[in-house]
Amino acid sequence: MTHTSSAVDVALLAYGGPEQAEQILPFLKRLMGREPEPRTVEVVRERYALIGGASPLPAVTARQAAALQAHLAKELPCAVRVRHGFLYTEPTVADCLGRLRGHEVVAVPMSPFASRLTSGRYRTAIDAAEQESGRGRAIPLLEGWYADTDFIHAISHNAAAELDCCDNSEWMVLFTAHNVPAETIWEGDPYVEQLQQTIAQLIPGLMPGDWKFGFQSTGRGGGEWMEPEVADVVREIAEEGWKKVLVVPVGFVSDNVETLYDLDILLKGQIEALGMEYRRSDPPNDSPQFIKALADVVVQYLSNRPAPHPPRLPRGPHAHS
Repeated sequence: MTHTSSAVDVALLAYGGPEQAEQILPFLKRLMGREPEPRTVEVVRERYALIGGASPLPAVTARQAAALQAHLAKELPCAVRVRHGFLYTEPTVADCLGRLRGHEVVAVPMSPFASRLTSGRYRTAIDAAEQESGRGRAIPLLEGWYADTDFIHAISHNAAAELDCCDNSEWMVLFTAHNVPAETIWEGDPYVEQLQQTIAQLIPGLMPGDWKFGFQSTGRGGGEWMEPEVADVVREIAEEGWKKVLVVPVGFVSDNVETLYDLDILLKGQIEALGMEYRRSDPPNDSPQFIKALADVVVQYLSNRPAPHPPRLPRGPHAHS
């Protein structure tokens, strides 16, 4: 598509994931930045085999992009195009940006909570792709939507659906998010603070018997990671006498191996072994509420960005002729 002065293009960026078994090794190489140990590859293959052999995230992201384009087409008075790209699988961030040639290009990260490990990596990938291509565009990364009303609604809607016809007071709600190295938080990442703000907005609508938070999917590398971990939290929940636990993966916007294996298999087994009932709410995925939240992010940016400079008028005796 040729360049046009009346088009807005949106790059929807996510981590990616293997869509078939033969993509697992190249995915791990990109993710880890090196050749993975054979045992690591074997463990990851086993996990994907247990959830159907592949990650649902790429397909979910493609649906999110299509739905966002349809939604924005109704709200914006110009042509709009949304394409998706991934950090660690195809299409890459560079592939995605190469297909976007509108007058204005913006990027939306599928990580609502800012961190150098999420939004920081998207920023790096965007800048590297633009520099390598020679386009030199300054593409804004639209962050800060962790408190968007429709994003909160998308999470609470799915959580409430899991407790439909239940007595909410009987349920402990366990919010989870991907763990991060503690040093990233010590060095100023707002990741945990933003998570806390989102959870604070969710609790009044859910009205559970009680709630806790735990970090999940801790990395296999060394160093200190954030606490508490979910395994420790569920033991506390059992000791307090709770029999029902609703897990709300607030840190994820799409189903992936961290929800389908780390939660639905690993954590579920731990919870049931302690004599408690396990339920989990879906991430927002491509729900209408979440697509509206993403559209709000784009529309609000376009509405609030600095206006372009007006054209200069000619000077002289015939300036107004």
